[in-house]
Amino acid sequence: MIDPISAFGMLTSAHAGIKKIISMGKDLSSATNYIKKYANAEAELNFGKERKKKGFLGFGGVTSDALDLHFKKEEQKKMHEELRSMFLLYGSTGEWERLQATIAQVRAERKKQLEEQAKKRDFIIKCVVGISVATVGGVAIYFWALYLKGSL
Repeated sequence: MIDPISAFGMLTSAHAGIKKIISMGKDLSSATNYIKKYANAEAELNFGKERKKKGFLGFGGVTSDALDLHFKKEEQKKMHEELRSMFLLYGSTGEWERLQATIAQVRAERKKQLEEQAKKRDFIIKCVVGISVATVGGVAIYFWALYLKGSL
């Protein structure tokens, strides 16, 4: 799982790569790596948005976060529309629809992977916190017992 800024950077670089391949006059099938990169970046961004909605939102910087999110979403929408028009102009009939189906599949697989990683990370964090609390509690009880016994 990567941070949203890196995912957005990955999205823009993949978009630029696809545009470059099209401007060079190459076939869209040669843009496979960029398309995969684009789909993975979209999955990362969407997962990050969902994760942030479920998590605790702090009080500081909410307005700036909302503005950043809005403009990044608008830019992402613009890139998506630009890719759509490029595929409709330079691609074969129905290629955009097939591509969207493939991207949706890749996005779903990536989301599943990210959810599994997040579950593992959350479990490890919960275990570490639980063990830490139990250890501190045990030490506190031990010293409390020594205090009550008068040995401390």
